[in-house]
Amino acid sequence: MKKLFAIISLTLVFSLIIGITASAESGYAYNEEVLAGFAPKWDAIQADDTVISVSVGAAQGELRFAWLSSEADTDVSFKISGKTDMTDSKTIAVSTEKCDGYNSNKVTVSGLEEGKTYYYSYTENGVWSNPEKITVQPDENFTVLFVSDAQIGRSGEETEREVLIRDTCGWDYTVNKMLAEYPDAAFAISAGDQFQSPDSIPQMKAYLAPEKLRSLPVANTIGNHDDGASLYGDIFNNPNEVNELLADEAGTGYFYTYGDALFITVNSNNSFMFDTAKVIRTAVNTYPDAKWRILTMHHNPYSASLSDDDFSEERLYFSSLIDCYDIDLVLSGHDHFYSRTAVMNGGEKADEGTVYIQSSSASGSNYDPLPETLPDYTVTAFDVRVPTYTAFTFTDNAIIGTTYRTDTDAVVDSFEIADNESNSNANIFSVAISFIKTLFSMI
Repeated sequence: MKKLFAIISLTLVFSLIIGITASAESGYAYNEEVLAGFAPKWDAIQADDTVISVSVGAAQGELRFAWLSSEADTDVSFKISGKTDMTDSKTIAVSTEKCDGYNSNKVTVSGLEEGKTYYYSYTENGVWSNPEKITVQPDENFTVLFVSDAQIGRSGEETEREVLIRDTCGWDYTVNKMLAEYPDAAFAISAGDQFQSPDSIPQMKAYLAPEKLRSLPVANTIGNHDDGASLYGDIFNNPNEVNELLADEAGTGYFYTYGDALFITVNSNNSFMFDTAKVIRTAVNTYPDAKWRILTMHHNPYSASLSDDDFSEERLYFSSLIDCYDIDLVLSGHDHFYSRTAVMNGGEKADEGTVYIQSSSASGSNYDPLPETLPDYTVTAFDVRVPTYTAFTFTDNAIIGTTYRTDTDAVVDSFEIADNESNSNANIFSVAISFIKTLFSMI
């Protein structure tokens, strides 16, 4: 029996390796041994109908959770404790909403102490999960991890077992690499395309599969592959969501703070400028004195795949708002390679303005080639077929960024970003001026 199991396992691994080499657009950092160790976990990943997501809170000291359960489950609970045995646990109210064939359960926990480790547990049909632990990190000199486009299912036929396994293994490998290098990261940001299809529960389970995500809050963004279905909004519990006139079924923009930094997340699939303006304006008016302003959107207005004067809706619509509100840093994905711009303002390089970072594939499921000639605003670009991630450390004087390739841990890029002079008084006239200035730079 053991010999038969070994033969089956080796056959599965061999078929996965063949699939990897046959997929021209994918490229993974892990080796055959890692894949062989991960593949047997797949059935358990898909059998877990209540996998939980941990999202960032509105500020340090708050955490937000979400998980799905069956519609028939009327006994959903959540508790959190400062002890491993949960003896002093506190029960937190659960908000439940019926969705397409399941319940979406959400919990917000506030008043958590800096530096303290907590343990949480939740139920399905009255059965408590094993406790998971999470630590509230300091809000000074903190580190945020940045990735994009895990896009589970992208490397081939998205419903095939082998495709999903290798993409999930790649994403799990990146998560482990990031947290091995930065075990005390405050949270992570994903710039979108967590799934290949917006309504795929198997892909959602795969994205949430890495065990270390139980202890790492993530701020997820709506990408074009998450857009158009409710699953993103059902499984992620985002803080400070802003009502939008043309809101997508997946959700809306939102914002949160950590230390002296204000983080704003917008849905770049929604090109209605007034919605984006409302999200940014609400965020900066709520926290006008934040030292740092960071915006995340899936599409990059200054992608290295564009030329200096290419017409880009994202550049025209979104960067006009970004310029007006003195955003220090914009984080994006979508084009499946890493790039960083010079400081940009009004469609041109400038002494003061915004730096745009575009992340590569977080899993290895897909890559796009760089053009032969890079636009003048691109400072650095990297399109080797290997996943990357970036760590941002927020200090009193700068945001220090370091980008790594996950196969060798080699540094791809390192840089510092200085603070803009913050402006929270932008209005329709200043936006119009910025819009016109950016438009002329593209003509």
